[in-house]
Amino acid sequence: MKKSLVLLSTAIMVGSVVGLTSCGDDVEYIEGTEVALVTDVGNIDDHSFNQATWEGCKEFSLESNIGTTYYRPSGDSTSERVESIDNAVDAGAKVVVMPGYLFNSSIKIVQDKYPDVAFLGIDCDNSDDDNGYTPYEFNDNVTSIKYQEDQAGFLAGYAAVADGYRKLGFCGGMAVPAVVRYGQGFLKGADYAAQEMELDDGAVEIEYWYSGTFAPADNIVTKVGGWYSTGTEVVFACGGGIYSSVVQAAENENSTLGTDSRKVIGVDVDQHLDSDLIITSAMKNLQGSVKEYLDALYDNDMEWGTIDGMETAGEIVTKGVETDAVGLPTDEDSWLMEEFTVEEYNALYAKLKSGEVDGDVNDTTNLYDNPTAKIVINEES
Repeated sequence: MKKSLVLLSTAIMVGSVVGLTSCGDDVEYIEGTEVALVTDVGNIDDHSFNQATWEGCKEFSLESNIGTTYYRPSGDSTSERVESIDNAVDAGAKVVVMPGYLFNSSIKIVQDKYPDVAFLGIDCDNSDDDNGYTPYEFNDNVTSIKYQEDQAGFLAGYAAVADGYRKLGFCGGMAVPAVVRYGQGFLKGADYAAQEMELDDGAVEIEYWYSGTFAPADNIVTKVGGWYSTGTEVVFACGGGIYSSVVQAAENENSTLGTDSRKVIGVDVDQHLDSDLIITSAMKNLQGSVKEYLDALYDNDMEWGTIDGMETAGEIVTKGVETDAVGLPTDEDSWLMEEFTVEEYNALYAKLKSGEVDGDVNDTTNLYDNPTAKIVINEES
């Protein structure tokens, strides 16, 4: 098997005690085929979900001296994703990592096709989405990590209001469960902060819209630009590459105003390196989770076992604040809020962990069901 040391310049996501931190660095990995990442429709430089998952594979590769590589499907279909998995296994993959719900139907096919290969899904469900979202059972060679995005969204919404913003926006990608949880948690966090600060009824106004895509788009620039031009101060860009369109809208309005007053909140990873307008990001510790699960797999003779006290073989494991798997970035370069402090954030995070504060939304509907009069939500279709 070919192995060589590869050096890339990128951003590393590392879990801290009560937040998530990032730093720019040179990341090495061992080039090989044993651990394979198959991207969804994006690429490993998407500054979001695929890239962070790839960072976990690379970190594991370097520390274990086991080769890794990635495959990008030729198109956006289950057959094309399965073809990439076929190529990975043919090349010698013992583990295939699959980031995103788009792999739901693919897993149903490949888990039986390759019983001796371990599959790690990120945000994947045992749902055959291509056939009426029919439930099926994961085999023991499959596990999937999911996250409590509502908690991350809660922290972002709270932080925005605590930092003094009163006109907020949420621009989601597709209205899939993970994005909905982020958005509804954002509403709940903003509402909780408004209550805690004893703001007047209606003091916080939130524009709320799903764009229907995870890619940059002109209509996003237009829609969000309209929000900014009518007073919206900060927008949570929740959906992979759409953050670049939201940043563009903020830049356009700031140019008109001659200020930098229009801001953005990123998602999934710390996106502040892409723009100084990104004041924080609602993050999942994707890199750390992937590294942890690959370590555990190899320590357990290539079988999914018990990780963090939870059985993983054939299971979906959900991670949140209890395991420091979601949060906001807390390193100095990433913390671009002026009134809300890291110390205040740490205190809030501790309350979420203890249960004193509830950052979850309805488990069945993924919705924040009972907003108070403190916030006004303008939901658009």
